[in-house]
Amino acid sequence: MFSFLKKPTHGELEQILTRLHLNASNNYRDATKEDLEELKARYEELMSTGKLNEKQIEHYRVKIEEYTEKLRNFSHKTQNVGKYSEKI
Repeated sequence: MFSFLKKPTHGELEQILTRLHLNASNNYRDATKEDLEELKARYEELMSTGKLNEKQIEHYRVKIEEYTEKLRNFSHKTQNVGKYSEKI
């Protein structure tokens, strides 16, 4: 599908994206935010060294924007407490 994702540098970005998605879906707020910052930093580094082409730059830019928007209000304050924690 995305042949450019097969290169090692892009595989690294995909690994970070996968970890970010898993942490977000499991509601691990701190880990998710750390993954997003790692993704942004690595993306900027690869882009500035010319290791990403235009398609790759656009693909990861969109992903970063999507996650940034999703995580805007993602904090411990928004966490729902389950019914079992009330008994503890």
